[in-house]
Amino acid sequence: MIRPLALVVLLTALLAPATAAAASPPVQTEHLQSRLVSEATAAVPGTRLTLGLLLEHDPHWHTYWRNPGDSGLPTELDLTLPDGVIAEPIAWPHPQRFEVSDIVNLGYGERRLLPVSILIPADYTAKSLPVRAAANWLICEVECIPGKAEYALELPVAPEAGVDSRWADDFAAARADLPRAAAATLAIDEDADAIALTLGSLGPAAAPAQWQWFPETPEVVANGAQPQWQRAADGWQARWPKSEYFTALPADVALVAVDGDGTAWRFAAGNAAAASPAAATPLSPAATTAATLSSVEPLGLLPALLLAFIGGLVLNLMPCVFPVLSIKAMSALGSADDRAELRRHGGWYTLGVVATFLLLAGVLIALRAGGQQLGWGFQLQEPRFVAGVALLLFAMALSFSGVWEFGGRLTGAGQRLTEGQGARASFFTGALAVVVASPCTAPFMGTALGWALAQPAFAALAVFAALGLGLAAPMLLLGLVPALARALPRPGPWLEGFRQMLAFPLYLTVVWLLWVYGEQTSPLGMAWLLAALTALAFALWLLGRRPAMRSPKLRAMAAMVSAAALVLALGLPLSAPAPAAAGARLMSDADAEPWSEQRLAELRAADRPVLVNMTAAWCITCLANERVALSSDTVREALAAHDVAYLKGDWTRQDEAITRYLQRYGRSGVPLYLLYPPGGGAPRVLPQLLTADGVVDAIDSM
Repeated sequence: MIRPLALVVLLTALLAPATAAAASPPVQTEHLQSRLVSEATAAVPGTRLTLGLLLEHDPHWHTYWRNPGDSGLPTELDLTLPDGVIAEPIAWPHPQRFEVSDIVNLGYGERRLLPVSILIPADYTAKSLPVRAAANWLICEVECIPGKAEYALELPVAPEAGVDSRWADDFAAARADLPRAAAATLAIDEDADAIALTLGSLGPAAAPAQWQWFPETPEVVANGAQPQWQRAADGWQARWPKSEYFTALPADVALVAVDGDGTAWRFAAGNAAAASPAAATPLSPAATTAATLSSVEPLGLLPALLLAFIGGLVLNLMPCVFPVLSIKAMSALGSADDRAELRRHGGWYTLGVVATFLLLAGVLIALRAGGQQLGWGFQLQEPRFVAGVALLLFAMALSFSGVWEFGGRLTGAGQRLTEGQGARASFFTGALAVVVASPCTAPFMGTALGWALAQPAFAALAVFAALGLGLAAPMLLLGLVPALARALPRPGPWLEGFRQMLAFPLYLTVVWLLWVYGEQTSPLGMAWLLAALTALAFALWLLGRRPAMRSPKLRAMAAMVSAAALVLALGLPLSAPAPAAAGARLMSDADAEPWSEQRLAELRAADRPVLVNMTAAWCITCLANERVALSSDTVREALAAHDVAYLKGDWTRQDEAITRYLQRYGRSGVPLYLLYPPGGGAPRVLPQLLTADGVVDAIDSM
């Protein structure tokens, strides 16, 4: 009896790893347990393998469907697989409704599996199939909690595989709830406040009025309503109230319905008007957005590179870059007699500019691939980043003013981000130039970046590199063209006074960043940052006095006090109070209404002309345009004379609705100015640098 029993134990131990490999260990997060599971016990080359994200929700909690409804975010699953193995998107079972007050969400509660298939090539020869996955979700009851987890499983590769009985019921339930493609035709149209639906070929026994309907395409119909079906000569007709976020009927619309037997069906319809803006039927006011998207002229890679280079070159003339050019000017003047040194400065400065642009582009592309709605200047939407740049520039301005020194030599001291001169200083000056250039958008630059962020990563990075080369070109040419170097004034005693004078542009930049920080947080937050700047000034002043202190104990005490003041300076902005509202406060403008998709749709439906201004507190180009053009009496009079509604969107803090709106018109950042004519039609995109006369001419020519 002992030997057979030992044999059974041995076989069980040998088979256990293969069985366990069909699932990852469960991950417990707030109100949710999740794991990655496999329907089969092995991977078979040349076949389709179904995996599943198994979600077990706490009672009354839920996650979201592909269309989350009135709020929420769909669950995301990102698979990392061996080369040649291809993952398909999540196959979404039909959702449930979750209602809180008048908010209707669509998603899943209790125990639910989200299946996803992978295609294993026939020539896959490895002994096992490793799968890594990362999931993100939003889980809600009344309050909502973001969640994420990572999973790993490894399946043996075999000629055939069985079904893992542990998850068989979960896969069967998910497969039973997957919507089937309906044979019936679906036609859609719109009127002032509803979407008109026409269904044909359902059969005499069908009763769509008793089915439960879910809008798969978001922001078209109201999630909290159901279509009211009536029989017609050729099938069924219904009207479904529009979503409050409706702007235009998209080219494709899909609906999911669950019939009386619990079977889910998917109905899809195409909108010919949206798909073909040049069709003979005129577009309604609410549908002009789709036409506008089609009217954006496509770019190729070479034109985009050229526009990006020119945009970077023009960026040197924008006010946000001037403070850093002041820093670089000190280095150039100090090396005016040494052309080799000028070339080294220019080369390392260029490398710093291009490398930082590529780093920012890589982060931006990765975050956008992860579902984040971000654009150019995204880092300045974070108050802590704004506070950090303000502290850095303030420290450099104090160095220019002589409050403290990194070292003994004056020339180039203002450009050092770490102690020392040469390549390191030039490189980090280039990096700083990119950081402070973020608030500005030069002509040609917006079009190039908008195109780049819609392309594969290689093309996007190439465009950002061209932008960096344009920004760095003047400093690079200074070392490469002897005539330019000879035109520089010779170093001398005057250089010290010039350096001190250049501190004042830096101080003005700090004042502007301080205001931006207050717009993003609150007046109290601005006061905290002022206290941090004061602590930093005290710390650096004390450090500047240490060399004159004869007593070692006094120098040690000064170092300790300076360190404490530095810690205080860095800590105060991090602990500043958050803004009372979720988004940034709208910048004051007596003539402007806050922008929203809903308000824009209302004004367009009323046939009113609309001027849309997408701006941000940290965007210097935006602020200059408002002061020079949009706030002028001539523009205000033109707006009033033509009854033009003025909508202003504030992108100071991250706003996904504004980001989507910018992307709709091929832009990755602000400013964006659109003038919608009365009575429908595509809007006119105004230049990124405005003049009062130019805006008035555009309004008069509507």
